[in-house]
Amino acid sequence: MQARRNELELKLIVPADFEMPPLEDRATGVLAASEEAPLRLSATYFDTPDLRLLEHGITLRYRTGDQDGPVWTLKLPSNGDSALRSELEFAGDPEQPPGEARELLFAFLRDGALAPVAELKSRRRRWSLAGEGGQKLAELVDDRVQVLDGKKIRDRFREIEIEAESIDRKGLQRIANRMRKAGAKPEQRSKASRALEALHKLKPEITEPVYPDDPATAAVRPALVAALRRLLSFDPHARLGEPEGVHQLRVSARRLRSVLRTFAPILHAEKTGPVIEDLRWLGQVLGDVRDLDVLDERLRSEADPEEVAPIFEALAARREVAAGVLTTALCSPGYLDFIERVMQLTADDTLTVESPGACQEVLPSLVERMWKKLRKAGRALDLESPEAGFHRARILAKRARYSAEVIAGFLKPKAKRELEDFAEGAEAVQTILGGHQDAAFARTTLLQIAAGHPGDKQLNASVRALVERQEQDAKAKREEFFEEWPKLDRKKNTKWVR
Repeated sequence: MQARRNELELKLIVPADFEMPPLEDRATGVLAASEEAPLRLSATYFDTPDLRLLEHGITLRYRTGDQDGPVWTLKLPSNGDSALRSELEFAGDPEQPPGEARELLFAFLRDGALAPVAELKSRRRRWSLAGEGGQKLAELVDDRVQVLDGKKIRDRFREIEIEAESIDRKGLQRIANRMRKAGAKPEQRSKASRALEALHKLKPEITEPVYPDDPATAAVRPALVAALRRLLSFDPHARLGEPEGVHQLRVSARRLRSVLRTFAPILHAEKTGPVIEDLRWLGQVLGDVRDLDVLDERLRSEADPEEVAPIFEALAARREVAAGVLTTALCSPGYLDFIERVMQLTADDTLTVESPGACQEVLPSLVERMWKKLRKAGRALDLESPEAGFHRARILAKRARYSAEVIAGFLKPKAKRELEDFAEGAEAVQTILGGHQDAAFARTTLLQIAAGHPGDKQLNASVRALVERQEQDAKAKREEFFEEWPKLDRKKNTKWVR
């Protein structure tokens, strides 16, 4: 892999006769605009025959004509944000997608092979936009694009892209607004998406919304599909070893499991059981890595890494092992089987039982099941309760929160707001108890590491100080919990319970 970066970019579509307005404008912060040498670009996009990458907003291309020479580029969406993508570049044979790129796309490709699906040629004009002191704010490009079908030109379009260099999204939007005043229109579809729509006469898939008066069972499929898409979107980022990617994939697995747990009373258990077991396994291997990432970050804010080097060496060794297990898991046939099973659930018309009623009447009771368990666990706690009791309450708060967030979108506005307020309260409790659990995990791990260095007096003294800090933090989190809990455990926050 040659390079990797996050790309913040806004796209606009313009007519062929669009006239570029003056780019210097103090209102946008652009004080100078210098035009650079034009480029002639030729790009071949690769996908599976059924266009799986396109479906998930991913593009893989081989392009020539750039200043730095030909390059493979993989663009991955970032958390559903069409303007923000991770961009990775690879060297390689123009006829064969790089192995590293295919490995990152393992969950999407499955049994599908990559092949050329679109060829584009572009004439690119480009400007460097600078602000105070000559600082480069952004790059603006004006592309005149031809979509080829063999030697025939199937479509043409003109697109403006504004890519941030040192400005934030608001600054980027100010420049885009100047283009809009001149006649440009927002267009966040990729060039590949526009090309494939032209070549294959694709039409945007229209998903029928689920209304509060629809059968409760109608909510299951969209909830499952959204959870699966979220999980797949973070899969490549976890494969890259990004701590945040691992974290978000773990959260996505939890949210998918929450969908199955929430809707359990109206699902056939024999169909969902295998997927729930898969999610337990996946959550464990992700958790083993994520917990160490959280602990490493926590300790670096509390101790000098040089003074307690053996601790960080031990943590790094543990993470390396855990990361190896995770990589093996994500590349295993079992992981692909899991994805296939979830996809089958989303298409299974017999997954649900006979509908017991409408969303508005039935779905809040599914969240109420989660709340009753949390309420019982929370009310049973006191300052001297065992750690296991607080850990259990944290898990139940998380389940209640996710359940409420899933169900809220299928209810009438008033009930939706009430459930969202409840979810915020459950999240506040979950966050506090999450801090309590982090302190408990840190203390246990520190003591384990110290036990491996019985003769290192300086290290053991540092560990004792760190352990004491974890115990103090845990005590503080318990006190915070008992301040926050009454705000959740009151009738005002559960008006959605009918």
